[in-house]
Amino acid sequence: MENTQTIQQTAQKGRMLLSLADRHWQRLRSLREKRTRNRNYTYGNQWCDTVSDEFGNRMSEYELLRQSGKEPLSNNLIRQLVKSVVGRFRSGLPESEQAPGLNELDSRLMEEFLISGCCFQKIGHADGTARIENVAPDHILLNPVTDPLGRDCSLIGQLHDLPPTDIIRLHANGSRRRAEAIARLLKPADDAGECPEMMRSRKTGCLRVLELWTRESREGYEWHDTERGEWLFATTPPDNPATGLRWTLRSVWRCHWLTAGAGIISQYDSPFAHRQHPYAFKLYPLVDGEIHSLVEDVIDQQKYVNRLITLVDHIMGASAKGVLLYPDDILPEGYNWDDLRYAWSKPNAIIPYHPRCSTDKPQQIATNATNIGAYEMLNLQMRLFEQISGVSGALQGQQASGNVGAKLYESQIANSSIALSDLFESFESFRRDRDLKLRQL
Repeated sequence: MENTQTIQQTAQKGRMLLSLADRHWQRLRSLREKRTRNRNYTYGNQWCDTVSDEFGNRMSEYELLRQSGKEPLSNNLIRQLVKSVVGRFRSGLPESEQAPGLNELDSRLMEEFLISGCCFQKIGHADGTARIENVAPDHILLNPVTDPLGRDCSLIGQLHDLPPTDIIRLHANGSRRRAEAIARLLKPADDAGECPEMMRSRKTGCLRVLELWTRESREGYEWHDTERGEWLFATTPPDNPATGLRWTLRSVWRCHWLTAGAGIISQYDSPFAHRQHPYAFKLYPLVDGEIHSLVEDVIDQQKYVNRLITLVDHIMGASAKGVLLYPDDILPEGYNWDDLRYAWSKPNAIIPYHPRCSTDKPQQIATNATNIGAYEMLNLQMRLFEQISGVSGALQGQQASGNVGAKLYESQIANSSIALSDLFESFESFRRDRDLKLRQL
């Protein structure tokens, strides 16, 4: 009966933890959707927003423009912006000696930081050495935090897509009996009953498991060990305490590995010297719990630039130019209109007409596109793009005009660097927190 009761309690605890994690996962839905949109704009998919046509049908902007007879064009300014900021960041990175490839990880994480406004890294052990890995925000769940330093974090988790053999190998601890028990808990999400959306893996041959870290209060006793010169803690009072025995409550970070069916694969307290969860993260800028990235700030300008160049292209394509007006009563003998069209010029068109007088001769009409101020508006949006982002052409490495002196050019670079100093310093504070946890493994 005791064993049955323990199994029931464990199953109930697993369901409670999975339900709690799912609630926090749902709260981050808007952040994940915003990140997906920012990522699409950064890497060229800039007509992805969903809009309605005149009949109320929902479709992407790309489909709507194609139906309107226009070719959607894009001039990706955001990608160049991100590359310039990442290059400026990487140019000042010293060679790291703590972990191999750390500069490469930090550079890719800076790119993520610019796109989504958040960055996550996991610090742990692998094969007896320290290991740092970047974690995509789409695989992270977090309780709502308002402290820019993340001190109010009480729950953080990561979704893993792993083959069943890897899951068993990581948690069996060399016990075949334990491996068999874990194998019984592992089953595909489709067979796990009412499985939360976050626990459905999209990788073939993999199962999704959740690594969930929660901060719990632990009742116990602490006393001062005079031989070691430190305070010790235990859940039960010692038989022969040295001095200063007292009851207390402590915060403990505890890890649970959960399956799609709410089964608990393993659970343990933080094994690290820092006694915390193994993640370092930064949310920028965290104001009232909201995150707004650098890419998000310039999406409106990017959209307007794309619309303008699409409009100009459409006007140029629709304007009549290079069209031949040819009287229909002076067609050369032995020629038809197809022969004349081919002889004149293949790219141009021929419009037959009947002249009012016999003195009319063939003539060519060439007109310029209608000047509606699109070019001036395009230049304005390009300047606004630089002003809003704070990344000027000088910081991007663009060649200065002949009337710009060296000192003025250097001052433009310095001013752009000042505009981005807050972003760089925030990311640097994240790296300091990460390095501290790395030293305290």
